[in-house]
Amino acid sequence: VMRPAVPQRSKGEHGIIVEGLSNCLVKFSKCCSPVPGDDIVGFITRGYGVSVHRADCPNAALAKRTAPGQEGRWIKVSWDDSTRENYCTTLEVVAKDRLNLIMDISTVLSSTKTRVTNLSARSTSDGFALITIEVGVADSEQLCTVRRRLEQVSGIMRVTRPAGK
Repeated sequence: VMRPAVPQRSKGEHGIIVEGLSNCLVKFSKCCSPVPGDDIVGFITRGYGVSVHRADCPNAALAKRTAPGQEGRWIKVSWDDSTRENYCTTLEVVAKDRLNLIMDISTVLSSTKTRVTNLSARSTSDGFALITIEVGVADSEQLCTVRRRLEQVSGIMRVTRPAGK
């Protein structure tokens, strides 16, 4: 007797469970860099497995998911609760430029035990600082703590996560 196929929930690659598929190649989209705790969706790419996007990423907008020819390419994915990996994501900081700004940002990153893989900063002619920080975090809770602490630094006006580039 043949039984109907049942969607499998097996341990996925990089802490991602792809509904109905096991041992599926998974990659995180660079446009939105999801971390555990983010709402996510999967897109079946041509030849590269499943690309994982944050649900709020413009590249995964509902209009794109329901576009003609895209049926069946967007699939349900979820985080494997047992994952213990570090996930890379990006924060963009806008601040009033001042002395020791980078030192104060570094202090927050250090005190929250946040791994930094890249940091770039530039000053604008009208007195602002634009800082991009690539960090490794365990989940969205750690990321939220880092963002909250950065927002408390004197002169910092906004801390955002880019999406859709």
